Amino acid sequence: MKNLLILFVLSFLGIQLSAQTFELPKKYKLESKSDYGKYEQEVINAVDWLINTPINLDKEKRTEVNAFLLKWLTGSPSVSIGIDPNIVTFTDCGDCLMIFMGGWAKYVLETKDNTDKVKANLAGLESVITFYQKQKAELGDNKAVEKYIKLKGKDKLHKFVESKI
Repeated sequence: MKNLLILFVLSFLGIQLSAQTFELPKKYKLESKSDYGKYEQEVINAVDWLINTPINLDKEKRTEVNAFLLKWLTGSPSVSIGIDPNIVTFTDCGDCLMIFMGGWAKYVLETKDNTDKVKANLAGLESVITFYQKQKAELGDNKAVEKYIKLKGKDKLHKFVESKI
């Protein structure tokens, strides 16, 4: 039992350390459609880094990672994100909006499914929930995100998203 606990703690620390050590690609180029596929793993890693890194640490790097992610999302031929105002009700939180788009993109890149809007919205919302719960002290209260946390806790988030699509 003690060994299992130590293994769990070490694996958790490993996840946290890998999130902390993410580096943006040097001199990335996003000019032609073929350029975007080269950076898919970096996009996934960037989303994980944004979710797991405290927003009060390394603010300059956070800005650079957000810029990379936004530039990639804007031109990507493989990921098309929909921002439905009935679902994305937390636009007053720029960090949360970026995490939503990143979570959506990560879902599409990992599943290769760019057609299931319900699952993509859910992935975005669940990313926001994870991020918000980790960063709540810095972000402050956000009633819209709190609503999604409650819906998820009652196992009603999926049904809510389906009703809005």
